[in-house]
Amino acid sequence: MAYSLADFPDLVGKELFRSDWVPLRDEDEEAFGHATFLREDFLGRPPSGGGPDGERLVSGFLLLSMLVAFHKRELELRGANGLNYGLDRVRFLRPVPTGRRVRVRATLLDVREKDAGTRVLTRNELEAEGAGGPAMVADWITFFARDGARPGEAGSH
Repeated sequence: MAYSLADFPDLVGKELFRSDWVPLRDEDEEAFGHATFLREDFLGRPPSGGGPDGERLVSGFLLLSMLVAFHKRELELRGANGLNYGLDRVRFLRPVPTGRRVRVRATLLDVREKDAGTRVLTRNELEAEGAGGPAMVADWITFFARDGARPGEAGSH
């Protein structure tokens, strides 16, 4: 979906997008583990990652990191470049075994104009196919700086 920041105040409380289903493979979890030092050469032992039934589980932080990719793929924001400003709340509610498909539904919760730019809060519900509810819910803050503003000014106003 394509928007501009000027559209956002009228979209508060509305769904911005619901992504297509994306499969999460063992290879994705392995690549994430390697990139985040969850590997034997760093830990000094094999990393854990299995569920109680012996299934290999997807790391919660891999699910969280996917929000950037989902937003970049699903949300075309004309004339604006966002900066990751932080998270208000993240909950991992259900385990996600590798091999499952996931999707994200993003809802716009808040838009605040600041002297340095615009602060946008989205609620992101990541669903795992067949899980019966969200596997993760994350309230994510993105900051869109005005031309010439420095990112450090985002929270000072």
